[in-house]
Amino acid sequence: MSTIRSSLARALLAPALGATLLSMTPAAHSALDATPPTRLDADLRCLLGVYSLTAGAAFDSATITGLDGQPRGLRYTLSDGRFGDLKQAANGSFVGGPAAIRFDSCAAGGLTMTFHRALVTGRRLPLPEKSTRFSSDGVDLHGKLVLPAAGDAQALAVWVEGSNNNPASDDSVWPYELARRGVAVFVYDKRGTGASGGEQSSDFHARARDTAAAVQAAQRLAPGIRRVGVVGGSQGGWVAPLVGTLLPLDFVVMAFALADGPVAQDKAIVADQLRDAGFGEEAQRDARELTLLTERIVRSSRFEGLEALDAFKASRAAAPWLAAIEPRSYTGLLLKVPSEQIRAAGPAMAQGLSFGYEPRPVIEAIAQRQLWLLGGRDRQAPNASTQAILRQLQQRGRPIAVAMFPHAGHGLIEPVPGPDGPVPGFAAGVFDLTAGWILQGKPPAAGEFLIVESADAR
Repeated sequence: MSTIRSSLARALLAPALGATLLSMTPAAHSALDATPPTRLDADLRCLLGVYSLTAGAAFDSATITGLDGQPRGLRYTLSDGRFGDLKQAANGSFVGGPAAIRFDSCAAGGLTMTFHRALVTGRRLPLPEKSTRFSSDGVDLHGKLVLPAAGDAQALAVWVEGSNNNPASDDSVWPYELARRGVAVFVYDKRGTGASGGEQSSDFHARARDTAAAVQAAQRLAPGIRRVGVVGGSQGGWVAPLVGTLLPLDFVVMAFALADGPVAQDKAIVADQLRDAGFGEEAQRDARELTLLTERIVRSSRFEGLEALDAFKASRAAAPWLAAIEPRSYTGLLLKVPSEQIRAAGPAMAQGLSFGYEPRPVIEAIAQRQLWLLGGRDRQAPNASTQAILRQLQQRGRPIAVAMFPHAGHGLIEPVPGPDGPVPGFAAGVFDLTAGWILQGKPPAAGEFLIVESADAR
């Protein structure tokens, strides 16, 4: 990501922006335009899917998806949760870290994979796919349905992407991981991304309308499936409950999401960053004053209050705690980006993001059964307050089930054992648990707060 406009929207329930933001030049208005939509090249798109691997390996399958909207990039996800990025080499194979994969033709549907010097072969599972186009608010959108191998399913889920602007129909692993477990999944490219039209938007209500239209498009492709719901990841977890107010759904799943709003998220991120850096209550008190200033700015239709923020920064210029606030929140971004650039761009930087949105009333009001998937080490969406809210709503009899993965961070990513030490991977059992809950009502039950420890207690 290379623009400030998308930066502010993605700072909420989004990956760290890191050096990308800090390297931006302050005066280029063209840099405020949304990132041009890209997607995987067509000759690679037919390689996507789940490959069953030969026996004897430490893992029995590899799921292949696109990589961050790159035309020639792929990502693999192994059945033990480990994943990695792949770039095309000169000889046509795809390599990255310990993995090297050579694909057969799309029609042949095979691959040969070298992983940590072990050689395995694989065949792509027959997961039928159906692509379609549909309309929402007059915007032309693209999506695809991924079916289980048998071609039918007892339940259908629509995947709601987070804050990134990558083409979800190419890049998301969740549709394939749930489809291989028996859940039909429809995934669509958000407005202005991938093969969808329109302007990129982080307006939660507009996104909810788009998702409701996606549900209806999915039902047209699979009219025999009666149990239909939505699964929202990250920022999509703010959108998913809103869809439940628009359509009669069977279930709503929120993954690595929050039960309080963007302002609460920002304040929690800032407090956590100072705490992690070893700063005490005096710095926290100053930081609370800062976040009140930045809250006023983002809640204003014209981003008013920048003068007060400039005065605050000048008065604390020597304060060491300011450097601990990273651009993973809108406060961090407002500290790093010069005010004159923010004044010039205004609210367009936020892509219409609903800063004042409070999800709790929606979560409490919808009748659909809910599953929340939380990471105990999520630093992008700190969920202590979310846990408290969900427990309160459970005590009031709301149909809410919670699964906590104590070692997982944002994206439900946690350390997974590898030959050379721990590497990032998806939390153990997260896809099995989600599919089991959707299909068969397996634990956690409504009212239950389940702690999911991985088998090796990593």
